Amino acid sequence: MKTKLMNMKRINKHLILTFGIFMAGAFFTGPLQAAPAEKTDEATILYITNEGSNTLSIIDGSKQEVIATIPVGKTPHHPWLVPGGKYVFTDNRGENTLSVVDVNAGKMIKTITVGNAPTHIVFTPDGKYAYVANTKDNTTSVIDLAKLEVVATITTGGGSHDPAITPDGRYVYVTARKPGHVAVIDTATNKVIKTIPTGGKANGVRMTSDGKFIWVGNTSAGTVSVIDTAQNKVVATIKSGAGTHNIRFSPDGKYAYVGNMKDGTHTVINTATYKIVAQIPTGKGANIAYFHPDGKRIYFSINKADEIPVVDAKTNKIIKMIPIGKGGTHNLAFVDGGRYLYATSWFGDYILVIDTRKNEVVKKIPAKFSNGIKVKGSPPATGRG
Repeated sequence: MKTKLMNMKRINKHLILTFGIFMAGAFFTGPLQAAPAEKTDEATILYITNEGSNTLSIIDGSKQEVIATIPVGKTPHHPWLVPGGKYVFTDNRGENTLSVVDVNAGKMIKTITVGNAPTHIVFTPDGKYAYVANTKDNTTSVIDLAKLEVVATITTGGGSHDPAITPDGRYVYVTARKPGHVAVIDTATNKVIKTIPTGGKANGVRMTSDGKFIWVGNTSAGTVSVIDTAQNKVVATIKSGAGTHNIRFSPDGKYAYVGNMKDGTHTVINTATYKIVAQIPTGKGANIAYFHPDGKRIYFSINKADEIPVVDAKTNKIIKMIPIGKGGTHNLAFVDGGRYLYATSWFGDYILVIDTRKNEVVKKIPAKFSNGIKVKGSPPATGRG
């Protein structure tokens, strides 16, 4: 009996040891590694301005539903993510104001008076100031972001429309439609140090990501001017098409996609040689090119069409035209890693949700003349890239 008990004890010890080794192997196979980070279900939030109802919609992009609608100023054109993430500005081009929305409180907390018809904004890299181009005015307003008030008003030319800021924050370039020039602002003094003639109705502007060149769409001339920022002079003028306006670069910076609104085309230009490599018939009101996160497809906002073109980024050929009902898409934004595309619509009284795997509209969210769109967490606007 005593021998049997001793044998059972040895067996139990063996079982405990074996179980311990098994459990250790289950948890510690191979070299010791940190536990994987816990996944969170933080929502993808979009801010969308609705010119027809003078509101800002806050949308849960993953659930595809509106979570708040906030009254703002008259004809809000775009939402602008203020550095720090606490505020969103809307530029109210139907008057001379910016609305300041506290995104945590979910309400407008202040109105800032600027020039007539504020349209586009850039922010300094240190997050201290915003430069606001006033399109029905000849000025650019400078906002102190700590005080939320105007600290300077700079004469930049009639129809001041689109700004871009250098990576170091030293200079802001602003297009002016009426004189057809670009005004160069020294941000240390908030003075215009030079105006650069570009041609008829200088309008859309885009700076290369390194800040070395500015590309300007001259709408009435149908051309693109390329400005060397070291010399502050035009180094190339490229004939693009009627109604040249907005410009975007490919992710690698090798190509510029230029929207020709009257022609209904996008011109693709090699940024090293300034040679045209493709002309894509995207549709009347051809506006902005948006590269899908996979880099293989390009989606285009088209201001006057009832379709969204999808283009193969390698061949620059249209692979799908997505019917959207009443059209007028102005801004697009990808969410969920590019699975869905949100599009604003001027004429459809809705915001479109597109499944990019099927390239089909899967939902329409009611809205009045939706126009601008920004995704929470995106970098503040600079006019580059």
